[in-house]
Amino acid sequence: MVIYTRVTIFKQPKSSNDGSGFFGMDIIMFKKILLAIDGSDNARRAAESAIGLFKLIDGASLIITYISPNPPSQTRLVKADFDVHSLLIEDAKTISKNTLEMLKESGVDYELEVAIGDPATEILKIREKVNAGLIIVGSRGLGSLSGVVLGSVSQKIAHHAHCPVMIVK
Repeated sequence: MVIYTRVTIFKQPKSSNDGSGFFGMDIIMFKKILLAIDGSDNARRAAESAIGLFKLIDGASLIITYISPNPPSQTRLVKADFDVHSLLIEDAKTISKNTLEMLKESGVDYELEVAIGDPATEILKIREKVNAGLIIVGSRGLGSLSGVVLGSVSQKIAHHAHCPVMIVK
């Protein structure tokens, strides 16, 4: 269930009605979709929405992003020869195993981007880096009072993104 969306579907008339498209029109949509995952049920539902949308768009690419709010422990860093990136990839694959398996089973190819820091800030930085046309995130499901006081990652992204944002609950 989509609870908020700033998504616009642009349509362009086709030169001929060859039976393809929607009522003789091609749907021009997003070529790069950024999906934020964190291992939660809402992130899994966001992934389901991303898969459905991805399959509707010819030539689309899907970029998955996992943001760790905390750096790896010193022990893990030493064992990994200070390769922070590989530790973050490992964390993403462990924490979001079910979501990533669902993507694989659906036949959806994706790139995985990882970072450390404030999730909203880092997701927006990655969006700029990869030039994604749409961000899909899961809602945290905060109550209205908690959401007002604390804010949520999805609210921050929707407020600051320079592209459409789909928040899935």
